[in-house]
Amino acid sequence: MNRLGWKLTGTILLVVAVCISLMAIMVNLITTSEFNRYVSQSNMSRIQNIADSIGDFYNTEKNWAEIDEVIDTLVWSANARIVVADNSGVIVGDSENEWLAEYSDAVGLDNGTPITVSGNSVGELFVFTSTNGSGKGSGHMGGQGQQWVQYTDNSNMILDITQQDFIEQVNRAIWISAIIGIAVALILGFLLTQYLINPIKALTGGAGHIAGGDLGYRVKVSSGDEIGELTETFNTMASRLEASEQTRKQLMADITHELKTPLTVIGGTVDGIIDGVFNPDLKHLGTIKEQTVMLTRLIEDLRDISLAETGQLKLEKTYSDISELTGQVVMQFEKSAAEKGLQLQFNDMPALPKLLIDPARIKQAITNLLTNAIRHTPANGTISISIEDRNKSEHFGKKHILISVSDTGEGIPPEHLPHIFDRFYRAKTARSRNDGGTGLGLAIASQMIQAHGGSLWAESEPGTGSTFFIALPIDIG
Repeated sequence: MNRLGWKLTGTILLVVAVCISLMAIMVNLITTSEFNRYVSQSNMSRIQNIADSIGDFYNTEKNWAEIDEVIDTLVWSANARIVVADNSGVIVGDSENEWLAEYSDAVGLDNGTPITVSGNSVGELFVFTSTNGSGKGSGHMGGQGQQWVQYTDNSNMILDITQQDFIEQVNRAIWISAIIGIAVALILGFLLTQYLINPIKALTGGAGHIAGGDLGYRVKVSSGDEIGELTETFNTMASRLEASEQTRKQLMADITHELKTPLTVIGGTVDGIIDGVFNPDLKHLGTIKEQTVMLTRLIEDLRDISLAETGQLKLEKTYSDISELTGQVVMQFEKSAAEKGLQLQFNDMPALPKLLIDPARIKQAITNLLTNAIRHTPANGTISISIEDRNKSEHFGKKHILISVSDTGEGIPPEHLPHIFDRFYRAKTARSRNDGGTGLGLAIASQMIQAHGGSLWAESEPGTGSTFFIALPIDIG
């Protein structure tokens, strides 16, 4: 067992042992006290009954002549002894026939129980019990073997042999029960500790697997308590770490791929010029320039999305007219849309409230959506941009302005739709730079909109086209 297990078991055992021991001591003391009180009251009641019986005898006989026969009938056990003395102190009756005709004070008898007849004292009664040398109280008499202990009014702790054996057996049973209880508590404590420790050991093992690079390892959830919740949280963390690692690997592969192509083109062109294969004319220098611009754009895109994802993207917000801003972006694409044979429609809504936004970042997001729409819409297609104000909806829980960019392109298959805002993701498997861009446009647009507290989502039907929606909250403060 590990150290925590020993600590838990030891703590449980210590607490249980202390509690059971205290309880055993209390039960022992209370049982002994109550038993002694009961025996004392019983003895005093018995002595008084004996005194009353002897008084009745004397009232009838008017003398002590046959007192021995009466005493013999009143002795209740072999451990009991009854002695009777008259008013002059002479012992007239002794169940052991040892002190007959002697004076009571001469043999050390005192504190006797008065024997009365009609309210007048006619003698004294002395009652003893045999304790075999283990009794307590006044009036110890006898030799090395049997001892007689006198019952008196203040002798509350005098027990005969049978009573002593009984209380000793009771107390012994209490302590044996306490020891058994401690042993059972030890076993149950060990089992409970194992029950508590095993999930923690499993979590420790799982952490070791994760630390060793096995990000696919999961710990089995064995309970619904706090430890079970901790296990579920651990598994969630492991899943996110695994997804993050896969994203990191995919990101590195994508960045490598995106950088490799322009660098290869630039390197090949430069090598061709050096080797004399290509002339250093405007055509080949233009190729180098074009690839350099593409590298610069890729690096800037990576920087923007990295800053946005880490919450470090600086926004210079001002109250802006979203209709005017969107119209400016649309105007920039009129030429490229016409060159491809596309119809560009802008459906504006007047008197929209101004939004507290960073105009440059919002324009960047809308630009990326229009670039994507033009790229994926065939000739003679239509791209529509519309703006309207909306109340709460299933996609956005605040009053907002909704910008939609619709196209009549090939659409996005349902299995690709959840991933289109991932970095470097392309719906087409062929990674053509001319058709698919860098794969960062939609990811950047999504991050820009989220940085403004808005939302970006898409709806699409393959073969019909796609619509991208931007929801920007209206500042009502």
